[in-house]
Amino acid sequence: MKKLFLVPVILFSVLWFNIDINPERVTKIFGSPAFYDVNGKLFNVRLSPASEWQIPVPLNEMGTWLPIVAVNAEDGRFYRHFGIDFIAMLRAVAQDLTRGKIVSGASTITSQVIRLAFSEREGRKRTPSTKILEFIMALKLETQLTKQKILECYLNLAPFGGNIRGVQAASLIYFGKTASQISRGEACLLIGMLKGPTLYRPDTKPKAAMKRRNEIISLMERKKVFTHEEARRAYLEELPRKKFELPSRAYHYSELILAQNPERFEKFDTELNLETQTKLEAILKQSLNDFPDDITLSAGIVDNKTASLVAWVGNARFNYNMNSSNWVDCGRSPRSPGSTLKPFAYLSAIDNGDLTPSTLLADSSMAFSGRAPRNFDLQYRGAVTARVALSESLNAPAVRVLRSAGSDRILSLMRSAGLRHLTQSANYYGDSLILGGCDVTVLEELEAFTSIASLGIHRPLKFLRNSSQTSERIASSEGCYLISDMLKYNGELSLFARGTLGRQWRVALKTGTSYGLRDAWASAWTPDYTVVVWAGNPDGTSWPGLIGARASAPVAVKILRVVSPKSSWYEKPANLILRKVCSLSGKPPTALCPAVKHEWAIDGVTKTFPCDMHSIKSGESVVKIPLEFNSKLKNKITKPRNEFNIISPIPGASYFAAPFDKERKFPMKTEGAVNKVWWYLDGKYIGTSQPDNTFFHDVPDGEHVLSATDELGRSAYVNVKIFTPGKNINTFQSDLLF
Repeated sequence: MKKLFLVPVILFSVLWFNIDINPERVTKIFGSPAFYDVNGKLFNVRLSPASEWQIPVPLNEMGTWLPIVAVNAEDGRFYRHFGIDFIAMLRAVAQDLTRGKIVSGASTITSQVIRLAFSEREGRKRTPSTKILEFIMALKLETQLTKQKILECYLNLAPFGGNIRGVQAASLIYFGKTASQISRGEACLLIGMLKGPTLYRPDTKPKAAMKRRNEIISLMERKKVFTHEEARRAYLEELPRKKFELPSRAYHYSELILAQNPERFEKFDTELNLETQTKLEAILKQSLNDFPDDITLSAGIVDNKTASLVAWVGNARFNYNMNSSNWVDCGRSPRSPGSTLKPFAYLSAIDNGDLTPSTLLADSSMAFSGRAPRNFDLQYRGAVTARVALSESLNAPAVRVLRSAGSDRILSLMRSAGLRHLTQSANYYGDSLILGGCDVTVLEELEAFTSIASLGIHRPLKFLRNSSQTSERIASSEGCYLISDMLKYNGELSLFARGTLGRQWRVALKTGTSYGLRDAWASAWTPDYTVVVWAGNPDGTSWPGLIGARASAPVAVKILRVVSPKSSWYEKPANLILRKVCSLSGKPPTALCPAVKHEWAIDGVTKTFPCDMHSIKSGESVVKIPLEFNSKLKNKITKPRNEFNIISPIPGASYFAAPFDKERKFPMKTEGAVNKVWWYLDGKYIGTSQPDNTFFHDVPDGEHVLSATDELGRSAYVNVKIFTPGKNINTFQSDLLF
């Protein structure tokens, strides 16, 4: 007898010491990547590596009833056994022998965890040897994990029909709410499904699911878990009639997180603000009405206090249709920035003491032997202040600033600000470094301009709440203040409607347009937020309306007006002083300067060379104008800038079409156009023409809007009515032209 007793003891000992169990395989669940916003709201869920919906959550986030019902229904002695319930085993054996078949099992919650975490993953067959192995592993697991942790793992690993696993995903899909929010009846329904996830699905087997749920409710009442009244109310709860879709908001923001964390499958606590994201999406969706179907928008919003990306839309046309280009995150694609990077050249020169807002710069071609870059409007202005040159984005003065400040120094500043695609040398880029001859992304511009908006402190953009962040001063607070002040826009420009901005609300704004009208940019900021907007075609095709000031700037200003309506302006840095300067040269005045004004300078940094434009010659006061400021040079490239209008058809007129004219070609002509003219009928492109030529195109019957755009980005439109005799003649009879 002793030998017979020793055999199972020895066998158990051998198995105990030879079976290894790693508790991390139980606790580390590779579930669905789940993304939560800054306020803890779930906004996007992806399939797990096993193509399942599985969102692991801690036990304390499973609510009151799920853990209680699970223990009482699945393993009543859970808190009293050590992984194996021997009493339940004896009861099950007795019942099976009495009835001659298997009526009940003796699995515990702990052994179920072992089955789900090990046997199921490893494809073990359900044999007696597997059962023995699971029992021993369950005993060992109880020595390594607490009861609460084991129960948590069980409820996160349990299947709930189809590809749904875990109580959180099941609660969201079947009830449209989290596990912590479900009721007693809903908890009983979910726990009832554990006996047969496919057999008791409420969406496919409602009668079976109802019967099983009621059995669990009855059991809870018998065990005094529910009172009679609580059980009665649970019986009255309706079963869910449909499954809910898991959240799938902010797709491209989620893609950003996954790209940075390719090996992580877990909960992501992001910096996204779902409320701000909703506002951004609404503004971009509305703004798309102003563009052709193949033009899209990309934009992001950064909180300057933390450098956190709080909203992101990689492609405003995402989900519009099955067009593959609508899935592209344009905000992560390198594109030409146009003139948006000019502020960094001016900032470098200011911090080097070479420039103030009043510094006089030459907007002319002389110093470049006729090879100077031309401005967007094809004009030179002669002598302008740095404030005017930057705010109006003049090219020739910007190149002069680049050369005087040093392209290597400016390139280094740009890289320090986060423009990572600037990988070539300064010689490679040349003057085009600040004219769009390089590549950047919307994300990079957000990071770079956040540094200016943060008065010179650079921080990498923050996406996750628990991530670490470094900071570095890359420019002076005084220089960044001056750049913001030079680009400050408070509604006085004519580019936007007066009602867009309040009189006291201020925003810094810099636009950019790439060569060939392929990209339209706008970077805007207040002390609170930074916004970058890009407009263009994902495939890089040009469109005449892609001008930063027209396409992207109004959108950027509108975004900031919505998310930062009460933003104040910056407080003046301590080392920033107002000094007297000559009204003409912008340098400290001498006794010969006839007029002075006040302008900002950085104390101890800005150079103090006196005005050299006023002098005495032959006893008389003279003004010495440097040759590069000669305004006569502008005639070399200036082209007529007459008002741009459509002169045919006549605005507001109505026209007869010849009844038997198969061609139906109507004449269209503009006045004051520069170079090529692009024509649009009801917003759809119909062709191009030369400025002095008449363009002919078919126009169907009805009321139409005919518009045209020239190479300067100027637009004009007319409303016309076309009528064919014999068709609805009464409609237009009062104002027909014959």
